[in-house]
Amino acid sequence: MIKKDTPDSQLISHDISNYLVKAISHAQLLTESNPKLAGEINITALVKNLEQALLLTEKSSLSCPLTGINGGKNGQAQLDKKNYRQDDLDNIFNLTTHMVCIASPEGYFLKISPAFTETLGFSEQELLAQPFVEFVHPDERESTFNNMEPLSRGLPIIRFQNRYVCKDGSYKWLEWTARCFVNGGDIYATAYEITARKIAEDELSKLMILQKSVGMQFMIDHSNLHTNISFITKVTNLVLANMADSNFDVNALAEYVFMSRSTLQRKIKIECGVSAALFIRKARLAKAHDFIKNKVHNTLTETACAVGFKHIGHFSKLYKKYLLTIKNNNPV
Repeated sequence: MIKKDTPDSQLISHDISNYLVKAISHAQLLTESNPKLAGEINITALVKNLEQALLLTEKSSLSCPLTGINGGKNGQAQLDKKNYRQDDLDNIFNLTTHMVCIASPEGYFLKISPAFTETLGFSEQELLAQPFVEFVHPDERESTFNNMEPLSRGLPIIRFQNRYVCKDGSYKWLEWTARCFVNGGDIYATAYEITARKIAEDELSKLMILQKSVGMQFMIDHSNLHTNISFITKVTNLVLANMADSNFDVNALAEYVFMSRSTLQRKIKIECGVSAALFIRKARLAKAHDFIKNKVHNTLTETACAVGFKHIGHFSKLYKKYLLTIKNNNPV
């Protein structure tokens, strides 16, 4: 039984579980019907235990360095333990090569790993000084804001992508995984730079569109009701894949499709109505036309090299002829 003269220092513990156990015990005693029992409870100690338990629970901490209670030795031990954990956190942030951060629910970086400064070029002070959305590309700010709401409710964000501005003015793509472990609390996140991957995906997408458009154009220009679309698509894709190689010719194409030169010549003639050499040339010129329309290269020489022509004069002559014959649907 707890006596009225029990010292507060004996009722208050540094461990959260003891706080909660004692607080519950005191609350149960208060609800007892025996009035004599209630008069024997140290109400001051009860209130302090409840307050301490609530404080520690809200901060999600398993220990609290209370140097003023139960002497300085225990309090110092708790403080040393907290410092040790902080040192561990600092070591993890400093040693990792990944972009790791902690952000506040208000949208500010609280702690970042060195990879952030290495990737973006800003100093740690610059990145922590303003809301992180200020570094996000304007096109992705809305989607970034939209992800904050589910995060605040404890839902994880996985592989969210946005662009961050670098100090030199360029942008880099980042892929984020983030989680808030306490509703409305701090956000813990990791990011990977995926700029090279995004560029590769974009180039692949353009190539697939080009392959489709060029292949369809061949079918429109040269096909009949009996055209073997699978074969035409295959050889078209092979030509496009080897477009920059000026040495890629009918013999090389025949090797790729495991045919003799004469068999390939005959099959393309039957399916498309043109020779194999003309088929390859038209594919090169069609892709050059696409490059020029989309201003992919700065000079005509660059375009010529990109589609496998060694001499700009020869390319220029054939390309002009190609433009004139597009409307008439005639062989080049």
